[in-house]
Amino acid sequence: MGSHILMNVLDEQEMRVGVIRDGRLEALIHERIGEGQHLGNIYKARVANVEPSLDAAFLDLGAGKNGFIHIDEVIHDKGRNARIEQALQPGQEIVVQITKESIKDKGPCVSMYLSLPGRYLVMMNSEQAKGVSKRIEDQVVRKRLKNLLASFEPPAGMGFIVRTASADRSEADIRLDYEFLKRLWSEVQALSGRVRAPFCLYQEADVVVRTLRDLASADAQAIIIDQEKLYDEARAFAQVFMPEICDRIQFHREELPLFTYYGLEERVGTIYDRKVQLASGGTIVIEQTEALVSIDVNSARNRDSGDVETTALMTNLEAAQAIAQQLVLRDLGGLIIIDFIDMEDRDHQKLVQLALRRALIADKAKIQISPLSRFGLVEMTRQRTRPSHKLVASSECPYCIGTGSIKTAESFEIDCVRAIRQSLSSRSLSRLEVVVPQDLAVSVLNARHRELAQLEERFDCRILFTADGLMKAREFRLLPTARKGDRREREKPVRPSLLAPLMVEQAKAIALAKEIATMRPDDLERELDAGVPSTAPVATQPAAVQAPVVRIAPSVWEEAATLRRLLFSPNTPVAASAPLPSQNHGGRDLARSDSAARVPRRSRGRRRR
Repeated sequence: MGSHILMNVLDEQEMRVGVIRDGRLEALIHERIGEGQHLGNIYKARVANVEPSLDAAFLDLGAGKNGFIHIDEVIHDKGRNARIEQALQPGQEIVVQITKESIKDKGPCVSMYLSLPGRYLVMMNSEQAKGVSKRIEDQVVRKRLKNLLASFEPPAGMGFIVRTASADRSEADIRLDYEFLKRLWSEVQALSGRVRAPFCLYQEADVVVRTLRDLASADAQAIIIDQEKLYDEARAFAQVFMPEICDRIQFHREELPLFTYYGLEERVGTIYDRKVQLASGGTIVIEQTEALVSIDVNSARNRDSGDVETTALMTNLEAAQAIAQQLVLRDLGGLIIIDFIDMEDRDHQKLVQLALRRALIADKAKIQISPLSRFGLVEMTRQRTRPSHKLVASSECPYCIGTGSIKTAESFEIDCVRAIRQSLSSRSLSRLEVVVPQDLAVSVLNARHRELAQLEERFDCRILFTADGLMKAREFRLLPTARKGDRREREKPVRPSLLAPLMVEQAKAIALAKEIATMRPDDLERELDAGVPSTAPVATQPAAVQAPVVRIAPSVWEEAATLRRLLFSPNTPVAASAPLPSQNHGGRDLARSDSAARVPRRSRGRRRR
């Protein structure tokens, strides 16, 4: 049936591209006008600072946040195990390309491995770049393209990768692309030699040209654009690089908006929904967090099959197709965890894994997927080059602060009265005004009127409630009026906290981390295998030799007695550093001997490209 590509660029603030194939929305691209898309741009950058602890450096690109480059993305001659401080120095100028857009507080990721995409070829700054796309499976076609590739004479240090779109193209078409990329690289090199960092050497094409170059295949039946200026630009580009599809580029002249006219607007709105309905009645629930994307599969109303196992299998198979589609439509990337419905049959588990892998074949992003775990989870990673559509189109909720939930009315009432009591107890007040959201003012007074009256009588203070229609949900504000000439106007002394100071807790955490980091490999493996602390005994004070005693975990009362003795019996002959029974882990401490502490650390793992 082929594909239809709809380009909605009439809006002044956003450009959208929808790809429909065989009646199904296959891809959706959003791009905000004026926000500046930097993915694929090439810069002459200056090293701002080097971070040995990250084995990475930050680069000044000339605008916005500094770029981040890991040692694995640096081209150098310092050896395979070189550190970042050996490869780069502050103030050094290097040429890099943005490989991932900045997301929230993180700057863009960059690499010294450059690539210039054409319609049929990709030019890379590596002489080893001599290959044909794996998506071209016909061996005769692959051999023809490899022979053509061998006849090319790329610039020094450069190479070419043949793209999938070249499978049915003539040698003349591919050579035209080859000559264009050579000229483009020559211009980038010449500009790099003339300018000082930071400077943008190459800017990636706009969304219209990128769509024609990367998405418009030979089977595209129509490419419809709703803005005349970009329609003319698209035809001009196609006449040079893609003459076979030039006549298929159309201008949308209808009164109805493009996406509405072709029934796409309503479908696009569903990509922001948390829950996706499956045809059988099941659902998938997609939760996007800063750390990962979780996808939960539920059978919900699916009762078509006769038994639980078959219902789980059929729902999971259907969900695998929907998940692959939603990942592309929502542009989700990073770590993704899929919780399929539990299945006892191992063959059924393999079928679901196969269905998911097949559904992901058409995805152009780089994907790694793990087998189904014993907990019924599938872990996978998907290449993330830009923020997802949800992150671009939404902001943090001011009411729930991004948690997705707010306190119940009862919890709000408890917190409010608790704050009132604390304020009255700490100062001598004649009047306390409590400002609360309009929808909760009456409920607080009705539910807590007796307690509030008691507080007024006890502290001789009038408590007034004021409703504010503009206040955020589950928020309140106290406006106290102090009693003049009263000693109680000063803050009351507070009993020293039983909690350790935060700095002490942080120091303990750092000490424990260092202790674990210096463990010997054999001790580490033994403790992990046993699931208990290290067996290296540590004596806290001299003691007589005794027969081994089987230690039993102390009760709460024993813990309390020990704590009371340590706190309130200064003459008790117990070492100040002696741990509580439960902290001693059955008489064996987590601390290591001096000889063990001197063992050097194992070399940390290096990130693989």
